[in-house]
Amino acid sequence: MEDIIELRLLRYFVAVAEHLHFGRAAESLGIAQPPLSIQIQQLERKLGVTLLRRDRRHVALTEPGAIFLEHARRILSASGEAVEEVRRAAMGKVGRFRIGAVSSATYEDLVSIAIRRFREENEGVVLSLREMTTAEQIESLQRGEIHIGFVRPPAQGAGVQLEVVKREPLLAALPSTHPLAKRQKVRLRELAGEPWVTLPPELGLGFHDLVLGACLKAGFTPSVSQVAFQIHTMVGLVAAGLGVTLVPASVASLHREGVAYCRLADATAPVETAAAYLETSDSPILANFLKIMRKTAHGLTKGSHAAV
Repeated sequence: MEDIIELRLLRYFVAVAEHLHFGRAAESLGIAQPPLSIQIQQLERKLGVTLLRRDRRHVALTEPGAIFLEHARRILSASGEAVEEVRRAAMGKVGRFRIGAVSSATYEDLVSIAIRRFREENEGVVLSLREMTTAEQIESLQRGEIHIGFVRPPAQGAGVQLEVVKREPLLAALPSTHPLAKRQKVRLRELAGEPWVTLPPELGLGFHDLVLGACLKAGFTPSVSQVAFQIHTMVGLVAAGLGVTLVPASVASLHREGVAYCRLADATAPVETAAAYLETSDSPILANFLKIMRKTAHGLTKGSHAAV
């Protein structure tokens, strides 16, 4: 006996077993009755078992036929589910999707809203988010460990596409007890003599250079007293009175006690957030996420500077 039984034969058998009538079963299948009878006989020969007891008036399941019917229904159901799952996967509706993001990007409305909308529209996708530096994200993309990252330009890696999705201004973060803390705007030059809290350049090269460039343009080099490895740690050090710093405007949503955020009177380059992904990716899930991300960026123009 051959081990492989065509799904077509299983469908024919189930139809006859459910109707217990070859004529009605053939009609439901859209085929003629004689070929259906031949196919059922072929199935029984393959199995070496009589599945149906029939005479001129009646058709009935044998005991092995009743058992085989249960299995046939399960196989056909599983086959249908597999086909549907594959089609959903091709549309990006099922699977796993891994996102990387620099810590400050997780405070942004763009990232959080895009992720929420994506989850609402793609419930079959298992989504995970990892906080990573820009350099770590580029490497993880190239190794296939994440599908998309939210990084601070400049960033580059072989085969990695960058798409700037948001631009926002810098804010000064000061201890709430600082003499300038109640000012609506401060000039960077007024912070020249202060101790500064910064990211190490090797972890946040783009953002570090942006802050340093703004200070140099204002005529001074910041005196670094504390180095932190995450934006929220920087803010915590400011709250402790250990220095001042510059942060992306979205960080103000932290509402950290002991910290005051002030706009800058100086014209400074904006902080950019870019989506990073592989140029050659054919992931339908990524395509769906990018579509939602771009639509979200278009809608977030009020109070921010969307780049898309």
